[in-house]
Amino acid sequence: MEVTLTSCPNKDSRGFTVVELLIVVSIVSVVSGFALMQITRARQVMARENAARQFGSYLEKARVDSLRRHPAASAQMAQVSIINATFYSVTIDADGNGTLDPPKVMSLPAGSSLQFNTPYPRTIYFNWRGRTVDAAGNVASPSFITISTTSGPASRIDLTTAGQPTLEGPAVSSPVTSSSPPAPNFRSNTQIP
Repeated sequence: MEVTLTSCPNKDSRGFTVVELLIVVSIVSVVSGFALMQITRARQVMARENAARQFGSYLEKARVDSLRRHPAASAQMAQVSIINATFYSVTIDADGNGTLDPPKVMSLPAGSSLQFNTPYPRTIYFNWRGRTVDAAGNVASPSFITISTTSGPASRIDLTTAGQPTLEGPAVSSPVTSSSPPAPNFRSNTQIP
């Protein structure tokens, strides 16, 4: 007996066609590309915010050091100097012996394209009250320093009139004003002994 092969269409065939596979691969690659861009952007923002936070903490350390030591001359005041677009130095009494230590040179994170957006060199001195002053000891007006990437948003470090660094932006004035309290209102039949 001879068996003949006949092609009979299988209606239950399973699998993917090449077109379906190409569509899925292209969708996955587009979604992965967007996710990678968002992760890269988030890393840049975190690096910028961390650099601003670290710079602000060194400003606060210098301020507290001047408050603790009460220096009279600007040569003995704690200071933070912005040397160029990526380097700054911190001069404080870190060992607690009463005199300033040699400056500690710091840099913004390498490979992050972060930079200071301020004229440099710039030195921020803190007097015995913790306020920012110039090299002659005159009280300086409140100022700010920004750290940004070459093509992106910036993190702003504000110095208040008291010399305190803040990362949230300029301090807002309070809408509450001091006023005298209202006079008490007694009922007419109240007996006060």
